[in-house]
Amino acid sequence: MPETIHSFDRSLAEFRRALAVIPAGSQTNSKRPGRFAFGRYPIYASHGRGGHIWDIDGNEYVDFVMALGPITLGYCYPAVDEAIKVQLGRGIIYSLLAEVEVAAAEAVVAAVPCAEQVRFLKSGGEATSAAARIARAYTGREKVANCGYRGWHDQWMISGNEEGVPHALRAHTLPFEFNNLSSLETALDSNRGAVAAVILDPARRDVPAPGFLEGVRELARAHGALLIFDEVVTGFRVALGGAQEYFGVTPDLACFAKGVANGMPLAAVCGSRAVMQAAERLTVTTTYGGEALSLAAAVATINEYRTEKVFAHVWRLGERLMRGLNDAARSAGVAFRCFGLAPMSAMKFDSAAPDAEALSWSYFLQETARRGVLFRRGGLNFVAFTHTEQDIDTSTAIVREVLGGLRRHLDAGSLRRAVPDEREVQRL
Repeated sequence: MPETIHSFDRSLAEFRRALAVIPAGSQTNSKRPGRFAFGRYPIYASHGRGGHIWDIDGNEYVDFVMALGPITLGYCYPAVDEAIKVQLGRGIIYSLLAEVEVAAAEAVVAAVPCAEQVRFLKSGGEATSAAARIARAYTGREKVANCGYRGWHDQWMISGNEEGVPHALRAHTLPFEFNNLSSLETALDSNRGAVAAVILDPARRDVPAPGFLEGVRELARAHGALLIFDEVVTGFRVALGGAQEYFGVTPDLACFAKGVANGMPLAAVCGSRAVMQAAERLTVTTTYGGEALSLAAAVATINEYRTEKVFAHVWRLGERLMRGLNDAARSAGVAFRCFGLAPMSAMKFDSAAPDAEALSWSYFLQETARRGVLFRRGGLNFVAFTHTEQDIDTSTAIVREVLGGLRRHLDAGSLRRAVPDEREVQRL
C-alpha cells in the first residue's frame, strides 16, 4: 500500500498561537497534541462527514476517535442536523421552559430501563456529580464508593491527588476495583451505614466478569446504598438502553452524555421516580438545561436509534475492526491486542518496558495518521453508524502495514530513531 505523506504545517502554526492564550493549548485534556504523536498527527479539524474527518491542512482520515465518543451516528448526520436547524429558527434558549425538554425526557425514559424521570445537564462530569448529590439526599448519607474516572469535579479527582482538590473529601469517596467484588465489600463493610451510593461504569475498557454487575447491585442493596451506572460512554452505544439493557442489570440512577445527542452538548441523570424526586429540593440546575438545540438533537438522535439498525451496524463493524486489528498483530508478531466491547473496543501494547510501550504508541499513531486513519493512544475505537466496511478494511490493512514496520524497527533496535522527539518538533 503506497505511503501518503501529510503536512501538518498549519496545525502546528495554529497550536503555537493557542499556547499563548489557552493553558496547554487545548480546552479538552484528552485532545492535547502530546497525547497523540505531536508533530506527526493532525491537531485541528476543518470539518467532518460520516465517519471521516478533515484537518486544516487538507488531509482526510477515517476517524475512530470520533470526538472522544459523542459522534455515534456520524458527523453532519442529516436527520440530526435538520432538527437543529429547525429549532435554531425558533430560538436556542428562552425565558420560559422549552417544550422540547419534555419530548427529550420522554425519549430517554422510553429508551432506558432505569429511567422514570430525567434531569438534563451539559457534561458527563456534571451528571455524575448530580447523581451523587441526589443519592446523598435520598439516603441521608455522605460517602460514595467509586470505581473509575467520573470527570474533573473535586469529589472524583480526590483519588488522583489532584492539585486544588480539598483533602477533606478523601474520606467521602471510597475506591474499589472493577471485577473485584471483595474490594467493594471491604469498602462497604468498613463504612457500614455511611455509604449513599456505589458508582461505576458497567463496562469501559474491560468487560464485566459473569455475575460482577449483579454482585455489585446485591452488595449495594444489602448495605442500603443506591447503585449508579455511569453510562456516559456506554449509553446509546452498545444498545438503545445502554449497558444496563445489554447486561440485564438495572441501576437506581444512571448518567448519560456523549451519544445522547450525536455530539451536541447534553448530559442526563435519570432514574426511578422515587429517587429522582429528591432533586426537586436540591440545587441541581443550570441555565442551559433547557438549551433547545441540544434537546432537539437528542430527540432526533434517539429516533434514529429506534428506526434504523444502528446498534446491529456498529456491533458488526466493530467486530470486523477487532478481528482485523488482532489478525494484523498476529501476522506482524507484535504484542498488541484489541479487546472489549466491539462498538467501543480498546487497544493495548503489551510491553514489560514502559518506554518501549510509549514509543510503540507514538510510532503506531504517527504511521496510521500518515496513511489516513486516526486512532487514540490507549483510547477506545468508536465505530459510528456511518462507518463503512470499506473504512474498516482499509484501516485494518493500514494497521497491518504499520505493525509490520513496527516489528522491523523493534528487531533492528531503531524504533527511537523512527519517532521524532517532541522537543525537536516544538522547535520547528
